[in-house]
Amino acid sequence: MRAPVIRISLGFFDAEKFDLVSAKLAEARERIEPGIRAMRGNLGYFAGVDRAACAMHNVSMWETVADANQMASFQPMLDLAGEFAALRVRFQRPILNFETLWSIGGE
Repeated sequence: MRAPVIRISLGFFDAEKFDLVSAKLAEARERIEPGIRAMRGNLGYFAGVDRAACAMHNVSMWETVADANQMASFQPMLDLAGEFAALRVRFQRPILNFETLWSIGGE
């Protein structure tokens, strides 16, 4: 297997929204997991928060950049982005797809 493409989405929010954003991100799993699991080339998906930075992330691993770009038109994710934006989460754009040059571990 060749090294994965890593897709990283970052969002930032005000500290007082931490619990609300965290809960919404946890709840999002049931809405998006089936669709993401069914996508071509999906190797893994991670979502989380950084309390100190008031940030959230969605990190996914894909076989190719084209596979990663399926997320750009995945309607449940687009719907969630709107819901997070309504909570005043500020997303970094564009979402980046990194081609892996090297890695440590996981061999």
